[in-house]
Amino acid sequence: MRSAFFGLEIAKRALFTHQHSLYVTGHNIANANTEGYSRQRGIHAATYPQFSYSLNRPTFAGITGTGVEMQEIRRMRDQFIDRDFRNENQIFGEWETKRDILQKIEYIFNEPSDSGIRSVLDEFWNSFQELSKNPENPTVRAVVHQRGIALAETINHTYTQFKELQMQVNEAIDVKVKEINSLSLQIADLNDQILKTEATGDNANDLRDRRDFLVDQLSKIVKLYVDEDNNGMYTISVTGAALVTGKYYNPIEFDVTDITSVITFTDLGYNLVTDGGELKGLLEMRDNALPYYMKGLEDIAQALMDEINPIHSTGFGLGDASVDPTLTGNDFFISGSGNNLIELNPALNVLERIAAASSNNTPGDGSNALLIAQLKQKKIATLANGTFDDYTKSLISALGVDTQEAIRMTDNQQLLLTQIENRRESVSGVSLDEEMSNMIKFQHGYNSAARMVTAIDEMLEVVVNKMGIVGR
Repeated sequence: MRSAFFGLEIAKRALFTHQHSLYVTGHNIANANTEGYSRQRGIHAATYPQFSYSLNRPTFAGITGTGVEMQEIRRMRDQFIDRDFRNENQIFGEWETKRDILQKIEYIFNEPSDSGIRSVLDEFWNSFQELSKNPENPTVRAVVHQRGIALAETINHTYTQFKELQMQVNEAIDVKVKEINSLSLQIADLNDQILKTEATGDNANDLRDRRDFLVDQLSKIVKLYVDEDNNGMYTISVTGAALVTGKYYNPIEFDVTDITSVITFTDLGYNLVTDGGELKGLLEMRDNALPYYMKGLEDIAQALMDEINPIHSTGFGLGDASVDPTLTGNDFFISGSGNNLIELNPALNVLERIAAASSNNTPGDGSNALLIAQLKQKKIATLANGTFDDYTKSLISALGVDTQEAIRMTDNQQLLLTQIENRRESVSGVSLDEEMSNMIKFQHGYNSAARMVTAIDEMLEVVVNKMGIVGR
């Protein structure tokens, strides 16, 4: 026969269960704006019923339930959505990185503008055109001298900026490598905590949220593959080897002082192959895009020296070269030092040495200057069989196409990520309206269970204090 306090036990379980559900609801509300948090839900289940083992049950009609209990606190999460998000996130990270660096390259080229290479080249050719008309005019000679300096400085400054940007990209790679190591270490530590927590039968929901948030961050940096074992621990692999295996992680390293350095696993000796993410974008910009545009500047500088110097060195300056031998045989441009690709020949600081004439001691002869001016229209083999202007425009056009592609891909991926994030929020996000509704629901459940305690207490009061005593 059941105890007289059987109903109190049912009411007590109902009180504790609804109270616990209120705590879960409060936790959701508190974390409504916490990034990476997944909504939690208390799963109620009827407790195991009480059986009567007597052969004859005249008092009870069948099996009676024993109340309710909190079976588990379930984390509302969809692994398929997580997988979609991480796959698209690494593509977004790659194109966003490319877009940002290509836009910086556009700023360096500064085209079209009055200070860009094309404009400076046009002014340089025009100065020689004017010199061919007025070879004796010292002002015109000074303009040619200044235009030559301006052209060399523009090419050198642009090239130096590309070199600096390449070093900045290399430093950004080092930062990302350190970030990967930090995230991997944290994920490995969380793996260990989750294993210990869930070994006791509890759900490590908040720890899992933190781990998934870190994996999401990692997925933007490098393309990764995530596997969960039977103990709830993640194994995170990239092309080459595993970054995280259970509670252990494999650190990676990078030599930031080497502009050609690759990323390697410190203890394994393998190279990390970047199939996606910000790392792939950074490495492609450092190793492919930037060297391409730097090579374009090198080609322009070398072509200027190869085409102008043979003409200028065979020409004659203003005066008699038989008296002053320095009036002929001078190159116009010379190779620069350090990051400078090209420099104006210091000998031409004496303006009379600018070789405008094709023959000696002919003050009004500007035919040599005209030959140099006509190089503007010459198709040059080393410049892809195009003119200086054609080659420069092709560089700028290629940059424009690459930048527009990167912008378009970034925008598309951002839109796709937003759609996936909305799907994730529909599953894992906290709705304050829904939580308020749950709070009222569980509050009413708690109040009802409390009322049941009162009702049973009143029943027991009748039995204990209000029934008569036999034999009085």
